Amino acid sequence: MDTQELMRKAQLLFVEGKEKESIEAFTKAIEAGADPYIAHLSRGVAHIKIKEVDMALEDFSKAVSANNKSARAYFFRGMAHMMKEEFEKAVPDFTQALGLKTDYAMAKFARAVSYARMDKFDESAQDMMVVMPQMEENFQGFADSYGIIKTEMWKVMAQMSEGEKMPPLGLSEKDITTLKKWLDQE
Repeated sequence: MDTQELMRKAQLLFVEGKEKESIEAFTKAIEAGADPYIAHLSRGVAHIKIKEVDMALEDFSKAVSANNKSARAYFFRGMAHMMKEEFEKAVPDFTQALGLKTDYAMAKFARAVSYARMDKFDESAQDMMVVMPQMEENFQGFADSYGIIKTEMWKVMAQMSEGEKMPPLGLSEKDITTLKKWLDQE
């Protein structure tokens, strides 16, 4: 089997929900000389899906090394750091993704949530205010397949409603309603 055929097989297994089998197939594709960026990025996503976060981080770092101009590689590595609650490591990856793709709204939102979880409320508010109009217009575009961002945003919202040390990020009632609608979507 050539590398393209191995990659197609791995991708098909992933789409079919056979993540472990897809990881094995991506590994074979990598060993056969497949494009390291695509193969590691894809395998990393499969690792994330089954909560093998450390393995995903390794793959996303290899994807970044293979293509340091990929906003997606930085974004997914940031997401893996979020899963580990390593927000101080997630923020630079989201920032790098935004440097490569300035209109990457999900990266901006993920960075806002990460800043809030780090108690950096001014930075969070700046990102949140930019992304809120986009979120209101397109809830589906903010789908978070793995639930990572929603989980962390729920924690932020809980802090806000409990009146803990966190200020309300300068969000209007309309913005808070928008966030709650997004968080309530399945």
